[in-house]
Amino acid sequence: MSASAQKQQPPQELMPPQRPHQHQPTRPSTVTPAEHTAIGALGGTVEVCIMQPLVGIKNALQEGRPIPRHPAHLYRGLLMNIVSMAPITASQFGTNRLMQTVVLNKSEADLTPLERFGSAGVAGAVSAFIASPSELIIIQQQKSGRSLSAETSHFMQTYGASSLVRGLIPAIGREMLYAAGYLGLFPIIKQNLDEKMPESPGLSLVVSGVTGGVFAAFCSHPFDTAKTRMQAFMYSKPEYANLRSTFATIYKEGGLPRFWKGLAPRMLRIVCATFILNSLRTNSVEYLDAVRAPKSL
Repeated sequence: MSASAQKQQPPQELMPPQRPHQHQPTRPSTVTPAEHTAIGALGGTVEVCIMQPLVGIKNALQEGRPIPRHPAHLYRGLLMNIVSMAPITASQFGTNRLMQTVVLNKSEADLTPLERFGSAGVAGAVSAFIASPSELIIIQQQKSGRSLSAETSHFMQTYGASSLVRGLIPAIGREMLYAAGYLGLFPIIKQNLDEKMPESPGLSLVVSGVTGGVFAAFCSHPFDTAKTRMQAFMYSKPEYANLRSTFATIYKEGGLPRFWKGLAPRMLRIVCATFILNSLRTNSVEYLDAVRAPKSL
């Protein structure tokens, strides 16, 4: 090799060394439990307005009555569903965040899968105290066709305020599993897939959303079926007097498959709700954190 060719090559020691990629730690979120509660209220309202027809179809299938043919009839109970779902989702978002930051005293990034799942389950149990009485009025309204105010007045005069707790126990079981699926299992799966497939964020979103939604719907549906029966027939049929007799009656009708009657419309709704609620929550939290982040000079 000539001397001129050797001069054209840069000295080896001047080449910058290659450094391995270093993961930048994520900044803890600044969004408070109260703000998560407000985000949940917005998410619940949006989800109900989109998915309300599936609620009417599911209730009709579980009660054994014909599915309403007129689209307007499928939106019966919409106002009450919004009034109930907004605080339900709000309490789930807020309680979940409260469990993480106050009880567990951890940022979301530091939570173990069990802690995520457990926080979401507790949040669901708390929300059942809102969901059960409001859904009781919705079910009665869908059967009677009365206005919301007329149905509420009729119910209170007929059964009394103490009957608003009817169906609460299965509602707690349902909401625990529902929230554990969409609010707990979804981020667990998505985080794992994002780490294994960083180049495919869309695929990880779809897989985690469908998996979380299917889990939430399938596991919670037997409790939802029992709750719907107890609330639809109130005290008119002794076989629905309590949760134990309700489960026994449903089983006698058709075995275990009977507990999943009406699963298809509810599963579709919950899978869609998993995407709607988590997308709105993620985007809202990221926006608020970005606005509050210190500006670099």
